[in-house]
Amino acid sequence: MLRIVVGIPFLFLLSGCFEHRRYSRREIRKDLIEKGIPVKIVYYDTLGRTIRYLKIGSDTLPRKMVLMHGSPSSLEGLRSYLNDPDLQKSTQLIAPDRPGYGESDYGWGEKFIGQQSAVLTKMLWQIQDKRPTLLFGTSYGATVAARIAMDHPDYFDRLLLVCGSYKPGAERIYPISKLVPIFSAWIPGFIHVADDEKQNHYPHLVSMVPLWKKIHIPVTMVHGLEDRLLYPENPIWAARQLTQSPQVEVIYLANQRHGIMWTARPRIKSLMIRELDRLTNPDPMVMSHE
Repeated sequence: MLRIVVGIPFLFLLSGCFEHRRYSRREIRKDLIEKGIPVKIVYYDTLGRTIRYLKIGSDTLPRKMVLMHGSPSSLEGLRSYLNDPDLQKSTQLIAPDRPGYGESDYGWGEKFIGQQSAVLTKMLWQIQDKRPTLLFGTSYGATVAARIAMDHPDYFDRLLLVCGSYKPGAERIYPISKLVPIFSAWIPGFIHVADDEKQNHYPHLVSMVPLWKKIHIPVTMVHGLEDRLLYPENPIWAARQLTQSPQVEVIYLANQRHGIMWTARPRIKSLMIRELDRLTNPDPMVMSHE
C-alpha cells in the first residue's frame, strides 16, 4: 500500500523555486566558520569539469545528509537549511554547486542527467564512509538525486525528494524559453544553464524510466498540490516505478506551488529531521506496495 499524505500550507504562495546568487567564501565564513562550525570548502576536477562542494560539521558526526539544489540555483538556494542548527545537530551536511551553477564552472551547464551524476561521483568517493546517509534533492536537484541513487544504489540509506521532475512530459515548458538562445548575449549564465536542462528533460527522463527499479532504499517524495511547473502527478508516477523500494511515501502539501522549499520551510525542515531520524529508527508503518 502506498501512503499519501495531504499537508497544510505554510507561510505564503510562491510561483518560482530558485536562487541564483553564489554562496561566497565571505558569507560562508560569516554564517558558519565564525560561529565555530567546522567547514570544508572542496574543489575537485573530474571529466573536464571543476566542482565545488561544502562539508559542514565534523566527520565524527553519526550521520550525513547530501543535498542537491534546484534549477536555476546554487548552494545559496540551500543556505537557510545549511545554516540551520537543528539540521546541523548530529548530522554532517554535504552540498555541491551542481555543474554550471555557483562556483562549479558557472555558466557552463550539463544537460545530460546521467552526466551530472557522473560528474558528482568523485564527490561521493571523497565523502564515502560507513555512516548512514540521507540523499536530498529539490526541483531539478531532486531529478539529479534520483539518478544518483540509481547509479549508486548501495551508497545511500534513504532518499527525500521535493517538487521533482520524474515523469517524462509532466511539466510546463514556457514558450518564452525559446527566446533564450536568440538573446543569449543579454541573458545571465545561470538562465542558460537552467534552460539547457529544461529543454532536454524529456529524453533524459525517458532514459531513466527503466532505472527506477534500481533504487532499493526507502523513498519519500513531497510535492505542492498546486505546482504549475512540475505537475503533481510526478511523484505518484515515480512511486509506481519504485518497485524495488521497501518504503515509498508521497506527501502532498495543499495550496502550495513549486516554491515549497521557502513557502513550506517548517514542513520541509521537519521532514528532513524525520528522515534523518529514520536512518537509525525506521518507521515500519510506511509501506510502499500492495
